Amino acid sequence: MTPGIIVINLDRDHERMAHMRGQLAAAGVPCERFGALRGDALPPDLARYFPVDAKLSPGEIGCYASHLAILQRIARGELASPQLVLEDDVGLPSDLLLALDVLIAALPERWDIVRLSYHTKRVTRPIAALGEGRELVRYSRVPTTTGAYLISASGARKFLAQRPRRLPIDHDLKRVWEWGLDTYGVSPPLIAHDVFGQSTIDALSPTGRARLHGGKRELIAPLSRLRQGIRDFGLSRWLALGPLNLAVRVTPKRLRPSIARWANARLT
Repeated sequence: MTPGIIVINLDRDHERMAHMRGQLAAAGVPCERFGALRGDALPPDLARYFPVDAKLSPGEIGCYASHLAILQRIARGELASPQLVLEDDVGLPSDLLLALDVLIAALPERWDIVRLSYHTKRVTRPIAALGEGRELVRYSRVPTTTGAYLISASGARKFLAQRPRRLPIDHDLKRVWEWGLDTYGVSPPLIAHDVFGQSTIDALSPTGRARLHGGKRELIAPLSRLRQGIRDFGLSRWLALGPLNLAVRVTPKRLRPSIARWANARLT
């Protein structure tokens, strides 16, 4: 099964869209362009997600709302499910089409989202081999990025829950326990993240207040995080994650890849 593909791109960023179209054409894959929204000019059905006291910049709101607008179209059946959502600053592999076919075939019957564009520094649980050295994995900690992800209609509906959004989307989307998102990843990443060094779609890094608010949310949600972790890893594996992640973090950088492979193997 080949998913639909949509690229989020600001109207002024013609060169970035040309960069994306060139990569997709080389891979033999068609795409749709979605004009990124302005945070200060949202339609009412999107503006209601962002309370007036949210500590988000217009750029952060526009970025978040652009993703929500795409998810609305997926949930309504206007876009194919699954859908590959791309920001315009990613690097695509030449075997994208084949890699997506292999990935979708390896997924279980029920899944919500697959993260594709960031190399996690934490331990992962291998689920299935995807070829070319890639694996379908469960994350012990979901990466903070929205550059590229594959999402199903069920995942879109879950993340569209009518709840106030007070953090940038990359921080909300990693809190999978808050949305009940059945999340997977590809390791090493299938798609390169932020090849230009700075995204014009992605919001600026969250303000100090937003970071503090996000930290508080993590502290007050231990039970839901625990339930999610045990579901994804099983109790014995979940209990092993802390020591394994610590082993990776304290290892010198040049040795971390081999230690990470060793740690990941403990979770199979």
